[in-house]
This record gives sequence, structure tokens and C-alpha cells, in this order.
Amino acid sequence: MSPNPFRQYFPAFTHSANANWVYLDSAATTQKLQTVIDITEQYYQSSVNVHRSSYKQASETTQKFEEARVVLQNFIHAADSREIVWTKGATESVNLLAACIPRTSFIKGQNIVISALEHHANIVPWQILAQQMGLQIKVMPITDNGVLDIKKGLSIIDQNTALVAIGHVSNALGNINPVKAIIAKAQAVGALTVVDGTQAISHIQVDVQELGCDFYVFSSHKMFGPTGVGVLYGKLALLEIMPPYQTGGEMIKTVSFEGTEFLGSPLKFEAGTPNVAGVLGFAVATSFIQEHRDGIVKQEAHLKCYLQQRLSKIEGLTIWGDHNNKIATFSFTVSGVTHYDLGSYLNTQNISVRVGHHCAMPLMAALGINGTIRVSIHCYNTEQELDKFVEVLVAGIHLFTKGEAVKSVDTKIDTQSELAQAIADAKSWDEKFRQIMLAGKALPRLSQEQHNKDLEVFGCESQVWVKCQVTDTVLELQGDSSSKIVRGLLAIIFETLEGKAPATVLTFDLDGHLRSIGLARYLSDSRANGIKAVVNNIFDFCKTHSNN
Repeated sequence: MSPNPFRQYFPAFTHSANANWVYLDSAATTQKLQTVIDITEQYYQSSVNVHRSSYKQASETTQKFEEARVVLQNFIHAADSREIVWTKGATESVNLLAACIPRTSFIKGQNIVISALEHHANIVPWQILAQQMGLQIKVMPITDNGVLDIKKGLSIIDQNTALVAIGHVSNALGNINPVKAIIAKAQAVGALTVVDGTQAISHIQVDVQELGCDFYVFSSHKMFGPTGVGVLYGKLALLEIMPPYQTGGEMIKTVSFEGTEFLGSPLKFEAGTPNVAGVLGFAVATSFIQEHRDGIVKQEAHLKCYLQQRLSKIEGLTIWGDHNNKIATFSFTVSGVTHYDLGSYLNTQNISVRVGHHCAMPLMAALGINGTIRVSIHCYNTEQELDKFVEVLVAGIHLFTKGEAVKSVDTKIDTQSELAQAIADAKSWDEKFRQIMLAGKALPRLSQEQHNKDLEVFGCESQVWVKCQVTDTVLELQGDSSSKIVRGLLAIIFETLEGKAPATVLTFDLDGHLRSIGLARYLSDSRANGIKAVVNNIFDFCKTHSNN
């Protein structure tokens, strides 16, 4: 196992507090380069605004700010620096396009084509535009395993297509899509093309002129740079005919009470004080990738093959998406175990992965699943980290599957009054975790018929159903979840609330209870928020019955 040459550049991995941290969630956001942190800190030590002042410091900062635009222009091989528009990120870039593409580009009854793989940010803005303009949304289908069906997809793009929006790489699965062929078909029918390059930009060499797309969007924080800044690339001729997205300072040429004349691209899209520090850091991160491109590609390719081989040997594990034409992102499910439970178990061992639908709910519906575990690697990861991840993953699968298969009724906690005390008595998180599992086994399950919208609690990380009723003036509770951990947490909460009058239940202090049994510091924000949503649901019921 050779040393990783990139790890030294990222302080997250040299900080003593993160000594045993395994970070496998780079598709959500990458770790930041020390040089990026340095330049943003330097800017804030003597910050000035850009474009608006003639003194020396402002002129120097403005020059660096515009040089950053040229860095990004060269990075994606744009024809002109005016084709690089700074935004808050890819999401704002897509929303800008949906709001500003001239309405004369669309005729009622035309269609917008997207794929079944898209992130919500590349779906919802087009849905809103379609509603406004009387357009139809058409979806390029996928195979059963989540690979774009390119033949059927191309056939959907027709003479009635006004715009095609496609992700270069699937954020949920890691597939590299055949965007060049899609763009060519769109051009042949006169449709505009928008490519979401968020997941591709730090893994694949992008040449927007070679691709031929009209627009390409991406975010800095996916490529070792700061959060809150991104790029909208657009062909200059198209940007020039688009109206501003927002108005204010910076983007005007003249203003009078009779009217306003706007500047040209890119400034007309950059109203207000920009994220100067973010832009400077963005350029530094971009230059790093450009300088180390070959090494990054080589390191990722090695780690991708290494992990794929190891995952393929785990019984019951299904990797979704393209197994060959992909970046180093793996999205999988395990038979008999929910992704939420495995993700929580991995977290107990300081391993960070992403679980859920990954802002791609239509994709999960098309695959017939409710989410996956997503492991996303970047150049700073190591074989040792992947070994630890696989080892803990296998242990987690064994715990959840074998635990359910071999536990006898004698291992159940007989009375719910013992649950909270058992959690409180557990000395370590591993012991508490096992007690939560046992608590979940003690919770009576709801029938499948009761897994309905009326009983579902929204705001939870996994699906949860809670049934409340009052019998003989006291509260009775039933609940269920696909997650064993959540079932355990429900049982622990229910034992405190059941058998009490609704008015008494309303005095319950959830945060205090979790602290008292030693659980508060172990629950993630999303998990804690889910439990709060359950308790709030119970409170709402009790408010209507407290006087009955």
C-alpha cells in the first residue's frame, strides 16, 4: 500500500481530532485544500470590494477576481471569459437559467427532456418553467439497474423538444452519462442543452466547446474549493440575450428614474457584492486540479477498482448503476438491512457515508427502492480507509442479519419500563447501540395496512408511522419503521409517554430525557430531528385530547 501523495494537502486528514475519521462522502462535498483556506483567510484579513473603487487594494483584488474567471474559462475550455458567470453554486445556476432563458425560446405544447437520474435541482426548476409556459416534461428512462437507456432516451428528443437538461455524472449512482450524444441529438432538433457537471468536474476533463453544450453548471465545493460559489457557463451569444436574474449594484451601466441600461455578460448576472473570497479560493482549487490531473485520475481509478472488488464479494449486496463507466462513487443496498441502519452503524465507527435518496427521489422510485448507501471516494482516500470501511460494513451486516435471525424470545426486554434504564446503564456507545436494537425488537409492529399516509410522520430520516389513541383517559401508542434503530428509539420514547394523560404528556422534555439516558450526544442532527418530529406528532394529538 503506497502512501497517498494527495493527503498532505488537506488539513482535515492531518488534524489530530480527525485521526481515525474515514470520510467517504465527497459527492456531497469535498474536503478543502490548505491553500484554499489560506487564500480566503488572507482576503478576509484585508478585505475590499471589487469593481467599485479606484484605490490600489481594490484594483489589485479586482484584478485577482477577474483572473480567477480566466482560470475557470481555461479549465473548461470556454471560448471567452465572459462566458463564466459566478453564482452561489450549481443549484442557483440552473434556477438562473430556468428564470432567464428568453420565453420566446418556448412554444406552448413543446417539451423539456430530462433523465430519470437527475438531482432534484435539475428537475424542479424545469417543472416550474413547464408549468409557466405550458410545456411537457419528458423523461429519458433507465434500465432496471439504473443505467441510462440511451437508445430510448435519444428517441424521446424530437422536433418538439425545446430544451434538454442532463447530468454529466449521476450524483446518486456515479454513472458517467453519454452527454455528447445527447447534446448532438438536441442540436439536431434545435433544442437548447443544459449539462449539470457538478459530479463530473473534479473527476473528468471537461471541454465545453468539444461537448457543444449551450450551458454547463458546477459548484466549487465539489472540487476542493469553498462553499457558496459556483459557475454558470453559457455560450456568449445566449447569455447576451438573456435578461438579468437579479438587479442591483454592480450589474448596471446607467440608471435613471426613466429607465436602466444593464452591463453585458457576465456582470449583468452578478448583482450585489460577490463572494470574493470564495471566487479566489475557487481559482486556487481549480489550479490544483489542473496541475495534478493525471495523478488524481490515476489514484481514483486505483481506489475505484480496489473497492469494487471488495464490495462484489459481499453476499446480498447490490451495487446500483453502471459498474464500468463510472466515477469512484458506489451506491448500494444490502438484502435484509436498511441503509439507515447500516449508515448509523458505520457512523458509530467514525465512518462517514451518505444514506437516503440523495436528492433523487424519482430515481429511487424508478429503481423500486427507498434509498441506498452511497460511498464516494476522492483522491485523498486510501486503501486502508476502504479496508476499514468494508470490515465495519461486513460487521454491521452480520449484526443486523444474524441478530434478527438468532435472537430468541428470551433475549427480549419484557417490560418497556426497563428500556430507558438499560440504555442509561450501558457504558459505551456500542453497548447503547445494542440496547437500542433490543428495544426495537420489543416494539409491537404495525400491520402493513397501517403503513399509510394518515399515520406517517414526516420529517424523519427513514419512514416512520405512529398511531396514537386514548383509552380510559390515558395515551396508547403504536409505531413502526423500516429502520431497526428507529424502532428502538420509538420504543424508548413510547415507554415514557404511554399510560399517561394527554395533558401530562405535553410536559415531556425530549431533549432532557435523551440527555438523562446518555443518548443525546450520540444522535446525529437528522436522527434527533426525526425523533423530535415523532414527539411533536404525539404532542399535536395530545393537544386535541388533553381536555377530553
